Amino acid sequence: MNKISIFVLGLFLVFTLLPAQIDYPFLDAENDRDIQAYWYNIPAGSIALDIGQKLDFHSSLHIYGKAPADEFQVGVKVFLKNGDQVLEKRFDINLAVESNFVEFRNDFFKITHPVEYLKENPDRIVVTLSSAKGSRSKDIECRYHKLSGKITDFNGEPFKAPVAICPDGFASDSLGKWSDEQGHYEIYLPERTYNAIIAFPKSYAVTELEVWAWHIIMDADQSIDFKVGTGEVYNLNVWPNNGGGSSYFISFRPMVLWAMEQKTLPVTLNQAGFSIMDASPELEPPDLKITVNGKEVEIISCQKYYETGSPGRGMPAYLVQVSSKGLQHPEKKTVIVEYKKEVERDQNKVMCTSMGIFQFYLNYNGLSKHF
Repeated sequence: MNKISIFVLGLFLVFTLLPAQIDYPFLDAENDRDIQAYWYNIPAGSIALDIGQKLDFHSSLHIYGKAPADEFQVGVKVFLKNGDQVLEKRFDINLAVESNFVEFRNDFFKITHPVEYLKENPDRIVVTLSSAKGSRSKDIECRYHKLSGKITDFNGEPFKAPVAICPDGFASDSLGKWSDEQGHYEIYLPERTYNAIIAFPKSYAVTELEVWAWHIIMDADQSIDFKVGTGEVYNLNVWPNNGGGSSYFISFRPMVLWAMEQKTLPVTLNQAGFSIMDASPELEPPDLKITVNGKEVEIISCQKYYETGSPGRGMPAYLVQVSSKGLQHPEKKTVIVEYKKEVERDQNKVMCTSMGIFQFYLNYNGLSKHF
């Protein structure tokens, strides 16, 4: 299928936004810090959406590193805990030749390679970069943690649905796993920070949208429950008020099903004209519920602004300030944003509901420290 995933209502945008919140944190080659590999051990599966598109889930190996030359080779060996080798592969890469298995960010690369599902997660991945300049290898220990939870609608009714994993960007058409009929899901993921994890119904973009968990830090087993509604909390980010009062700032873009109509409204910003997509309800503090590590927090203010793109396009977004009193200690924070609002649309009452999740760490002083 097209690399632009149907998971994102951004399919319906008419202007370009950044392709991801988080990209792999490419580092320099000192001590081989640039070389990394993850084996996503995903059972084969698929889903046919009501909008006529199909997704096929399968296991995948992702390898990262700094390109040592214009032409080079990447060798990989994968081992189980008992020492059995389950994969040996070599990739020949030429920067001047386009390939469907490697992408580049400046002089760093990412290889994506489909692999067989294993009955147990691998224990070690050995990656070797070779070129005319020489070679270097890194022995990578595989660490996995369990992500589990339950998927329901906003009435609390569970249903069977897939959960999609997006390691680096906001789209994935291969990494996913179904829940059971009661909405319970369980998946073991490599230890790392994930740009997004998404739950979505078969009726995506027909009667419901998806629910997004952003910047999910898999450094331990954890549970995340998803509530699927008629909207989404997109591009969610959270950060502490650095130098001000005890509060967090929460930025997000709410979107609902009627955004597919692509109707726009004119707005003037900084003496320049923008065409703003009619994509979300007007939100006020009573429409929102925000929790941090399960504790509902006080909403100080809710301010509307616009995400803008080129040429002259934009979408409504919100900046919400909440109290962080009693939360300032250095541990992982899980922030959940929910909105629920009934609006009148084309002489019909429409209920707009959605949930978004974001994780981050604080340092000793309570300031932002992304893992």
